[in-house]
Amino acid sequence: MNNLWHDFLTEQKAQFDDTGAVSQFEFPELERVLIKHGPVMTSLAHQALIRVSGEEAQAFLQGQLSNDITQVNEESAQFSSYNDPQGQVLALFLIFMHDGDYFLSFDGSLREPILKRLQMFVMRSKVTLEEISNSWVRFGFAGQFADLDIQRRLDTKIKKEFASTTSKEPGLESVRIVKVPGPFHRYELFAPAEQAIEAWRKLRSNGDVTNSYDWRLLNIASGLAEVTAANSGKHIAQFLNLDKTQVINFKKGCFPGQEIIARLHYRGKAAKRMLRLHLDEVVELNSGDVLEVIDSNEKVHKLDVVLSNPDIFEGTLCLVIGSLRALEKVEGDLHTLTGGLVKIEPLPYLITDED
Repeated sequence: MNNLWHDFLTEQKAQFDDTGAVSQFEFPELERVLIKHGPVMTSLAHQALIRVSGEEAQAFLQGQLSNDITQVNEESAQFSSYNDPQGQVLALFLIFMHDGDYFLSFDGSLREPILKRLQMFVMRSKVTLEEISNSWVRFGFAGQFADLDIQRRLDTKIKKEFASTTSKEPGLESVRIVKVPGPFHRYELFAPAEQAIEAWRKLRSNGDVTNSYDWRLLNIASGLAEVTAANSGKHIAQFLNLDKTQVINFKKGCFPGQEIIARLHYRGKAAKRMLRLHLDEVVELNSGDVLEVIDSNEKVHKLDVVLSNPDIFEGTLCLVIGSLRALEKVEGDLHTLTGGLVKIEPLPYLITDED
């Protein structure tokens, strides 16, 4: 993490875990509640950020990633996955363009292996890869009226999901703003540290702060998967609902894992899907864990945890991968092995192939 940004957050009472994520600010008991309506903001500077430059950058990325990179420009960003030849997802990227270069933002636990793997395939291409999370800062801003704050305080309008633009506020012209899916207006901002600090201050004048953990509730509510070191290379794209969340383009041509992912899309049916659960209990679950739930016939269902966080008021909210066929046969309620009620909640998109 950039030292200037770290010191700036420390002055605001931020506390950090060993990955650099903000574990809490001054009033942790309020931070989870604030996420419900906003406007609220958090540092995401512990995540990885790779700049891809060079005259063959677009062709290189087009051959490596699942989405159509030709659709990324200075006004439009996208999610894309990086897969192994078996169609297992290695990383999920938020991709945007800034000053003619491509930027890949993804989970910080994958910083070294993903950069190393991408470098392996550059070969003689005229492409340069540079990990820049020490100089550029990423932070999130969200709320029911966050679009108005972005407009008023950073002098730019950006309302469509995956729209991308820069601030027109004097002195903040290098602040890149990307609107990402969320239960309300949600943005990720990227900038050199000095401009990130000033943009944070402007948005903070009408917003509150939260920790990086509770920010995950917005991804869970939106049904957006996260890929970390704990689950990298363990799930095929469809199991993470990537075909339902604008991450895969089935018409763009070849990329690693494309044959398997496309075969399942056109000829098969995903045996597993990512689901959103609410547990009445507060349960500590991490990416890569297995959650066991039991039905009324005492059959145990093993679910792979993708993302989890304590819910706003009570219990736990999480994204898990489970067998649709097995869960469709369940009669009555599901419970944890300790007796807590488990509810399958609707996602903001449809996941069944018949849809």
